[in-house]
Amino acid sequence: MTIGIAAQGPEAGLAVVRALAAVEAVGRGAIGGFVSFVALTEDGGIERASTQKGGIAALFGKGGAMMPAALAGATVAGLMASGPDRPEPLSQFTPADARVGLVTGHRMPNTIGVNGVNLNDEVLDLMRHGLSPEQAVAEVVAANPEVDAGIIALARDGAMAAANTAHVERRGDAGHALIRGSERGAGVAVLHNAIHPHRPLATLAAEVAIDVMLPEDRPDGWITFAEGVSLAPGSSNAVDIGADGMVERIVIRNRKFLEGRWSLGIGYETRVMRGAKPVAVVLYEPYMVVDGGRLCSIDGQSRLSVPIRSR
Repeated sequence: MTIGIAAQGPEAGLAVVRALAAVEAVGRGAIGGFVSFVALTEDGGIERASTQKGGIAALFGKGGAMMPAALAGATVAGLMASGPDRPEPLSQFTPADARVGLVTGHRMPNTIGVNGVNLNDEVLDLMRHGLSPEQAVAEVVAANPEVDAGIIALARDGAMAAANTAHVERRGDAGHALIRGSERGAGVAVLHNAIHPHRPLATLAAEVAIDVMLPEDRPDGWITFAEGVSLAPGSSNAVDIGADGMVERIVIRNRKFLEGRWSLGIGYETRVMRGAKPVAVVLYEPYMVVDGGRLCSIDGQSRLSVPIRSR
């Protein structure tokens, strides 16, 4: 009956949107209805968007194509989503303070707890008074073990925490993922329930968010393969390039490819060499056909440029 996602990093706003879109694309259950989105913008403001029906595509278009730039580019963002027609205002599910951070979650984090305050609001207030997200979430969850809620707290500086009450932990369909910024350079937290298949979805959402913020295959250069380039033996696969980025030689560890006709893949993140020094790795592995120690085609073409990332 809900999913909560929060992220901190480059384009965190777009990241949480694409993460939810991935869950809506492969999952079934309590999704595709309301969405409450919140972002802390670079100018110190809070931006919100919400819908009661249609899920993330109704709010921002397929893949976030209709997101305003300020929301997509926000470095701190979160959302909560589930089926349709939840109580208004939907902002009650994603409280935020521009100076402090934001809170989201799943189940009913807006439930009034033992201190007479909504759990999510209490967590945010504890953060205002100096507690870390981890401390604030732990305190509120421990004080309200039988409340039907899970809480995600994200501070403006990227510190985050996520936890369920004991009541929610007893469910058999809850998912949980947490990737801290200190581990990967960007952070994301996910809590969900009543969405199937429940076991892989939190990890899927978290990894999609990280891939938006810090894609491993983001290039910072290109090199070009062309028909006729020679193959040479070596201790490991590599690509030798000239100053112009043209591939001058393909080094192959397995000597069998130097004779006869073969289909060839050069491997994952193969080194790019210039002047006998490694300068990059190849980010796209083309399908190559070689014959007699020379390159015949690359992805069926006589010439192909592929992305690289500097070392």
